[in-house]
Amino acid sequence: MTAGGDGADQQAGRTGGRTGRPRSEARRAAILAAAGDLMIEGGLRAATMEAIAARAGVGKATVYKWWPSRGAVAMEGFMLRASDSWTLPEGVPAAEGLRILVVAAVRLFQDTPAGPLMRALTADAQSDPEIARALREQWLGPRRAVAAEIIRDGVRRGELRPDLDLATTLDLVFGPVYYRLLFSHEPLDEAFAERCVEQMLSGIALPGE
Repeated sequence: MTAGGDGADQQAGRTGGRTGRPRSEARRAAILAAAGDLMIEGGLRAATMEAIAARAGVGKATVYKWWPSRGAVAMEGFMLRASDSWTLPEGVPAAEGLRILVVAAVRLFQDTPAGPLMRALTADAQSDPEIARALREQWLGPRRAVAAEIIRDGVRRGELRPDLDLATTLDLVFGPVYYRLLFSHEPLDEAFAERCVEQMLSGIALPGE
């Protein structure tokens, strides 16, 4: 579909009243799905604006309508593909919530193309500010936000120490996973994830928890 086709469809959405918003939302979902698939298949180099637009069946102008750069849309699409890895049941204790997050991250990196992709993105981020920003905002930010809420809830419920430095604790939660992912000096597996959380909790949990 060409950019001209996008304009015609937009006009149809305006004249059709209620059909405009569902059509717009469907396009946005198609773009994110295309970006996520391309990221999994070939990394950021494959997820060009041209390729994303072509796979989603829209013009590049439609993609730029919602995202300022290919890094932004590619990372959001990838994040959407991996969203199950930071989804938690409601009401779990802090220790269990942190365990679920770390084990899910390890499974994602171990069992899907996300592991090699994350290594490549991390390398690219050292020289590309756009990729670095997208990693922080689209990947690290949401994960840290979920973990931060778990830690705050744990402190409120008396499960975790009240004097924790939140930023440092978050790095302790995820840092070991990325360390092994990037350097591959030791296996990155679920047993390692379980041990990391267990040993970390020995330092941040209140006595008796």
